[in-house]
Amino acid sequence: MFISAISTFALYCQQCGKIQLHELSHFCVKKTELELKCSCSHVQATLSRVGSRQFLLSIPCVACQSTHNIYIDRKKLLRTAVDKVYCIKDNFELGYLGDKKAIAETLAAQKREGVSLIRESDSGENDELIEKQHIVLGILNRVHDIAEQGGVYCRCGSDAVEADLLTDHILLECLKCGSYYTIAAQTEHDLQAAQNLDSIELLPQRFYAKRIDCE
Repeated sequence: MFISAISTFALYCQQCGKIQLHELSHFCVKKTELELKCSCSHVQATLSRVGSRQFLLSIPCVACQSTHNIYIDRKKLLRTAVDKVYCIKDNFELGYLGDKKAIAETLAAQKREGVSLIRESDSGENDELIEKQHIVLGILNRVHDIAEQGGVYCRCGSDAVEADLLTDHILLECLKCGSYYTIAAQTEHDLQAAQNLDSIELLPQRFYAKRIDCE
C-alpha cells in the first residue's frame, strides 16, 4: 500500500488572524529550519528535522509570549487525521496538523457550526463569533508592542505584568501588587480601541489608559 509522505500544517497567523495551510513533503524538511509564512508574509512558525524520526515545530505564541517547541513523530504524523495545536498555558488554539482533507473538513465543520450559532444568536454577537481569533490576536499584538516600548507598567513601579486570556476580555495583572487592567476583546470596536492605546498603567481596582489622538 502506498502511503503519501505529505502532511499539512494549518496555522492561525498571529499577525493577521487568518488560517494558512502549508502542505509539505516530509522529504523537504531538513535540519535547517524551514519558515512557514502566511500570505501576509508573517513567519508563523519554523519546522526542522530532529534525527531521523522527528520534526520540531516552533511556534511563537502571542497569547503567553513564549515559543512552543513541539516534537512530532514523523510516522505518527502520517497516520494522523487531525491533531490540534494549542497553547497549553492559555488553551489558545494555534492551528492543526495532519491530513489536508481531514483538516479542511474540520475547518468546514467549524464554519458551519459558527453559521448555525449566528443564526440562533442576536445579530450583535456576529462579530464575536466570526472574528474572535482575529480580534484577540490583534489586541495581544498591540499590547506586546506597547510593552516592548516600556508602555505597560504599574503605579507601584513594577513592570512585571502578566496577561491572561478570559472569555470576553484580556486581563493584565501586576505580579507585584495585584493591580490590574482589563481590555475588552469581543468586537472590531474593541480591537480599534486597543490599537489607539499609547500606554497602559495598572491601578488598584480600576484602570487608566492614555490614548493616541485620532485625526
